[in-house]
Amino acid sequence: MLKKFGIGLAFIGALMFAGVSNVFVTSVSAEEKKEEKKEEKKEEKKEEKKGH
Repeated sequence: MLKKFGIGLAFIGALMFAGVSNVFVTSVSAEEKKEEKKEEKKEEKKEEKKGH
């Protein structure tokens, strides 16, 4: 009985860890995309200034 409970608890813990790490990775990649967009906008503005 205790062994099954331990395995279930470990499984739930692994699922929770996977979910938390997945959310963390998703938020980090979203932040990187925001930074890339900011850089692209800055570069576009620089190119516009050079053109005029």
